[in-house]
Amino acid sequence: MIQTFISQRGTDDLLLFFAGWGMDYRPFAELDHIGCDCCICYDYTSLDFDPTPLRAYKNIDVYAWSFGVWAASVTLPGAGLPLRHTTAINGTPWGIDPQGGIDPAIFQATLDHLDPTTLHKFYRRMCNDRHTLTRFLETAPERGIESLRTELAAIGDAIARHPVPGFSWDQAVVGLQDRIFPPENQLRAWEGNTPVTTLEAAHYLPFRPIVLGRRFDKAIIRTRFEQAASTYEQEGLVQDRIARRLNEMIPARSGEAYRNILEIGCGTGKLTRLLLNRFPQARFTVNDLSPEMQSRIEQLPFNHLNFMAGDAEKLDFEGQYDLIASASTIQWFTDLEGFLQRISSHLTDGGTIAVSSFVAGNLPEIRTLATAEMPYWESDSLRQLFERYFQLDTFEHEEYTLHFDSPVDLLRHLRNTGVTGTSGNRCQGLNFIKRYRETFGETQEITLTYCPVYIIAHKKKPL
Repeated sequence: MIQTFISQRGTDDLLLFFAGWGMDYRPFAELDHIGCDCCICYDYTSLDFDPTPLRAYKNIDVYAWSFGVWAASVTLPGAGLPLRHTTAINGTPWGIDPQGGIDPAIFQATLDHLDPTTLHKFYRRMCNDRHTLTRFLETAPERGIESLRTELAAIGDAIARHPVPGFSWDQAVVGLQDRIFPPENQLRAWEGNTPVTTLEAAHYLPFRPIVLGRRFDKAIIRTRFEQAASTYEQEGLVQDRIARRLNEMIPARSGEAYRNILEIGCGTGKLTRLLLNRFPQARFTVNDLSPEMQSRIEQLPFNHLNFMAGDAEKLDFEGQYDLIASASTIQWFTDLEGFLQRISSHLTDGGTIAVSSFVAGNLPEIRTLATAEMPYWESDSLRQLFERYFQLDTFEHEEYTLHFDSPVDLLRHLRNTGVTGTSGNRCQGLNFIKRYRETFGETQEITLTYCPVYIIAHKKKPL
């Protein structure tokens, strides 16, 4: 077994991911910016597993996919690792079984007829649709046919030798469109033992949203921002500046003005007021995770307002919009790609999307002290993501540094702006102040550095 770290940031937490047959680390590159260290396990030609470099972590979350579920079930018992949570995705502990895994005849036929042509057919079944297949092939594993054949044969032999593993899984995710591990077999395998979440998904699916679904507790995020609402206007100086800069970057339209505007994550209305001043006659659809923001937004002099409370990743924004805007919000999304894909269909031809977010490197002072990180996107990855669904006009970075008289003032700023809203954040109270003084001493200047990015794009023209 090969164990490859794709992210080592010095955090206390580790994501340990067991890949499926025929993989390497490349198809899982999206997991390198999820806020903690990440190790990918693959190639089960040998089941030799070395837990030694993993024992320094305080918390390990295990995610296993496809035959990785079987491999993890076999190798993790007795490893002595501090496992916090385990999730199985589109696989079973049995691996090969007519009722609880892949049918033995189908497994043997795959092994007997494996060549470049049948491998590509396997990838097509694994991905189901052209979009998913294209995404997979962009980061396809770089392994030869003989390597894959040897591994597959070794898996078959090992499953025949090993009894059914007695490893406990906390959650199972089953893709109802899985054409590799039959969904009915997966459901049968987990019945009565493990809670199951079903998705309308193929065998290969986006893994980042599944991981972030546990790391981002939207209820906690909502509560933190609601608690900070009364102080956000005064303390959110950087957010003020970001909203103003984003508003200035939204291009004026020659001829028609923006008639229908959608704002995602309005908060207390920092960007909303600026947009309303520029486009007073527009019809606004304004969203926020918290229903409590509605009363604040309704005080503004709209010509027409439709307020939609709830998680923007789950809401159905009906209709078409000339402008879709969002300031300092999308860094909280668990499935940003899925959101961009959906929201692009609501942008009119010639419409504009204007977004600000924070990228990796944001709040470096907090990263130094925290035991877990915010899973900010790497700048290049975020650019590529927007370019996949929009015609990119502007992708611009800035950096703002705030200065404080004491660690107490810095901590108060974090609380009063709600930016510590992740479920894994442990930079709180007296512990934060103590760690700050131990790390930086009493005399070093006390700062907090924000790293926003501004994105202006348009709807892609059909080819």
